[in-house]
Amino acid sequence: MIEPGQLDANGVARHLLALSRELEKVTQQLNEEDIRATELAEDAKLAEAKAFVRVSGSVDFRKSQAVIETHDIRLAARVSEATVRGLQRTVRTLQSRIDVGRSHGATVRAEVQLAGRGEGA
Repeated sequence: MIEPGQLDANGVARHLLALSRELEKVTQQLNEEDIRATELAEDAKLAEAKAFVRVSGSVDFRKSQAVIETHDIRLAARVSEATVRGLQRTVRTLQSRIDVGRSHGATVRAEVQLAGRGEGA
C-alpha cells in the first residue's frame, strides 16, 4: 500500500485510479457472490424439504435427518453468505481509502497553489 503522504498530485491521481479499479473489481465479485449465495440458500431449502419428505419416521426424526443430509449444501450457502459480508467490508474499506486519497489530493493541490504564489511574490 502506498502512503498518501509520499505522493505528488500525479501520484495521488494514479493511486485513486488504482483504488477505483480495485473497487470496481470487488464490486463485481460481490455481485456474483451475492447471486451465488442466493442460489445456494434456495438449493439448501429445497434439498432439506426433499429429504424431510423422503424420510419416514416421527416429525422430529425426519427434521433431524433432513438437517444431517443437507449439511454440506447448507454449509456452502452459509460460507457464501460470509463471503458476501467480507466483500461488503472490502468495498467499504476501498471507499474509505478513496475518500482519504481525495482529501490528500486536495491538500496536495492546495500546497502546490500556495507554493506557486510564494514563488511569484
